[in-house]
Amino acid sequence: GNGRRSRARMVNVSNENEKEIIKKVVEECEFAVASLERAICASIRIQSGQGKKSASTTPTPSSSIVVRSSERIAAKKAQSPQEEDLEIKKKAKESGIFLLRGILPMLTMKMELPNGQVGKQAAYLTVSNLVVKIIQTVLAEKEKTAALRSNLVRISSRSVVKAENGNNASMTPTADHNDHHSQTPKRGGRKSISFSFTPGKATTKQNQAHSPLPTLLQPPSLKKSITPKRTRFSPSTRSPANQQLKYHLLQQQQHPILTLLIGMLHKLFTSKGLERAESRSRVCSLGILCLEHFPSRERGQLLRFVSNMCQSKVSSHRLLGVELIGEVLCQAWFWKDERNCQLKKTSDDAAEVSSLDLNSSFVQLALGNDVENDNIATTSLLLFSSLHSRLTDKLPAVRTRTAMSFVGVLQKSNVNSVMGLEIQTSSELNQEKESDDAFIGKSLTTTLCKIGPSLVHSLRNRARNDDKATVRRACIVAWLEMLSLAYREDQGFGISGLDISALCTLCNDPSVATRKAAAEALTKLIIDTYDSDEYSSQASALEFAWAHTVLPLVSDAEVSCVTRAIEFFSKLIIDPIVDLAQDATRKLSTGGNSRYYVAWRILSKLSDGDKEAGASRSGIGSLQTAIQKLFINAGNDCKTLTKNLLQAVYKIGILSLGIDNHASQHDLSSPNTGEFDEDFFERNTAAMRTGAWCILEALTNCLVNSSEARTGANISLKQAVRSSAIDCSFVVLSLKKLKELGNSVDISPANKATLAATSRNCLKVISKIGGLVPLKDAKKCSSDLMQDLKSFSLPNDLIPSTISALVAFTKRICNDSGKDVIDECDEWINALLDRCECAIESWLSSLSRHGRIETDDERLLTRILFCIGELTMVGFSSQQDTLQPRTKSARDMVTDKEPVRGLIVRPSNRLIHLVKLMLPTTMPITSVNEEDLTPTPS
Repeated sequence: GNGRRSRARMVNVSNENEKEIIKKVVEECEFAVASLERAICASIRIQSGQGKKSASTTPTPSSSIVVRSSERIAAKKAQSPQEEDLEIKKKAKESGIFLLRGILPMLTMKMELPNGQVGKQAAYLTVSNLVVKIIQTVLAEKEKTAALRSNLVRISSRSVVKAENGNNASMTPTADHNDHHSQTPKRGGRKSISFSFTPGKATTKQNQAHSPLPTLLQPPSLKKSITPKRTRFSPSTRSPANQQLKYHLLQQQQHPILTLLIGMLHKLFTSKGLERAESRSRVCSLGILCLEHFPSRERGQLLRFVSNMCQSKVSSHRLLGVELIGEVLCQAWFWKDERNCQLKKTSDDAAEVSSLDLNSSFVQLALGNDVENDNIATTSLLLFSSLHSRLTDKLPAVRTRTAMSFVGVLQKSNVNSVMGLEIQTSSELNQEKESDDAFIGKSLTTTLCKIGPSLVHSLRNRARNDDKATVRRACIVAWLEMLSLAYREDQGFGISGLDISALCTLCNDPSVATRKAAAEALTKLIIDTYDSDEYSSQASALEFAWAHTVLPLVSDAEVSCVTRAIEFFSKLIIDPIVDLAQDATRKLSTGGNSRYYVAWRILSKLSDGDKEAGASRSGIGSLQTAIQKLFINAGNDCKTLTKNLLQAVYKIGILSLGIDNHASQHDLSSPNTGEFDEDFFERNTAAMRTGAWCILEALTNCLVNSSEARTGANISLKQAVRSSAIDCSFVVLSLKKLKELGNSVDISPANKATLAATSRNCLKVISKIGGLVPLKDAKKCSSDLMQDLKSFSLPNDLIPSTISALVAFTKRICNDSGKDVIDECDEWINALLDRCECAIESWLSSLSRHGRIETDDERLLTRILFCIGELTMVGFSSQQDTLQPRTKSARDMVTDKEPVRGLIVRPSNRLIHLVKLMLPTTMPITSVNEEDLTPTPS
């Protein structure tokens, strides 16, 4: 016990020491950085100190009127204000270089500090904040200086105008102007913008106190000659316009500290070690932070440098360039500058903007001097163009990073556009929030739509043809965002056949990440169609593509891919169907019902006989596998899920066929009202009918017929049907209704094929739950099916499922009567074989009389042969090794799932002989060589 307490105390002491060390490191870094901050702030305030010094040397009214010779010599040798300004900037630059060199190692995290990486990180954060404070201090100082110069120029301009309009041509003070400052000529030299004023002899101390000029400007150097020399400048140089121009020129000059900071960022952007994502992220964050606080001029210069980085020969420069551009395009300040520039271009006084203003604008600095072409891209399009060009970079890492930058920008556009729509619909939100969200989204969307067609084309080709899986996956994500934007904005570069075909191919990509990305893309594109009121061909193609490329991924070899496919299946199909378990009629007839119809349409495209969709048996198999895995994931909720699915399918089956509710023992809500009765072949109604029987077939296959759980469900088929409280007689009524619709003469071949597929699914469901159908309905339906088989009126694809349903009904009848199922099945099978034998003999007799085979006779003969083959296969099991006569041991093979397993029915010799007569003498082969012909087995 004492040892444990001692170790605990040691751990506490160690933690306290570590905290003290961290605190000490932070304090030391903060102290060092604060010292640097004070030094830099002092260096950028040198100009203020010089101004005070200049003011202190300015003569006052109390100075002697007679200027001494030594003072005149000193004034002559004194520096001009421009030279003093240059000297001040030079000193500030030297100080800034010295100080920025001290903080650069902390920005690159290459300075050895206590506490290792934690200390470096703390120093980096502190220095980053310092850089921002420096920029803010410089901007504040520039604003003060600009205001001072503005006042100076305004006062100087007024004085020059007043002097030019005065009565004294020699511009010397007279007795009539004793109460005002007189303008003294700069003898022997030309005048400049910094021409100063000196008080006249009659100027009083009181007037001097009200005049700010003597404290602001130094007096000019005077010469003996009173006549000014000729100058190369015209007298118009004194005009207020030129004074204003020189003021703008002074404003154009960059502050030396800002120049140094831009140079430091250039060095950081091109430093070594940027191949690591962590280093790039750190440098990128610092660059965005500085760009946010830079003035427009410096911001434009730095953005142009970033754009040029994308063309660098060094791969790390290109990597950082595309990452920086992606971050810049998501910033609010960038789009505000873009808007301000556009407003400036389109304003009414655009013609009055001088070339100086154009050259200093944000867009012109980023784009260069080509300002004549109005169609030239703005800064945003320039950055997008630089980013777009890197999609074909030779380095896969650059291509991947470029695609991810597009993803970030597009996601920002989509999110802000949605927020903007919400803001527009809400009148309670203020305009400021609208400008931050809606405007940014609108600006991004407008710019992206301009480059949309070429960008979609590039992303699609890169996703299909790139040899790196990471690039393909990133391009798929960006491609998806671009297609979503096009669909939302109703642009011409929306989803097309090429896009759907490419995504289907990518769902079978060797890369797991690429397959998942393609599957997610197809799923999201289908979800985007929920808000559309029209059902387009692209929507139909998307549903078909999802059914046959995404759903089969539930059988993928990769577990993560299977998990994602199950999530998509549950989101698109299961959740909407389960939601219809309660009050299906109301939900389907109100707004927002698109997701229900989409689920049924996808299921309808999985049907075997949907010739329009071209479905195959793999579709039903994938659906069954998906349901099995869904049951496994549901766990204890499997029974509830099964119950809701059966109830929803039951109600949709009733509604889509318009079955009379009096035929059911349950109170359904007016299934005979509405559009379902009027048009059974309306698109959504037909899709619900086909999809309901498709999923019901897969659901019954998943549920076992006994308490033993073999397919992941912990509930048997009988338990599921009873818990859902559905009336199994609806399957018989549905089959009868489908038969009536199929026999109608005014339906199209496509609708007839769809009905045949639905009938086949219905017969397969009957073969599973035929034992739960009421006895009266079972006998009636069994008699009808037997009559259809004897008349050979069923198409070939319905014969196998009809025979299976007839076996299920036979079992149901025998369970009630106590007869043997195998004996009863043997009896009607032999009766049907005898019927087939008579039909073949009748056909041969007709052939001998007419000498030719009619089309109807060929169809009849084909159905007879199909029927013979299926009847002889009744009772066959793939687990049965040898064919044995029906004995007691064969009866022992019977199970609830296979009630006639082991039944062997041999056709009569006469029937075998008739079948052989219709067979060719040799087996059909592709070779024409007679030696390769194989005789038909007897």
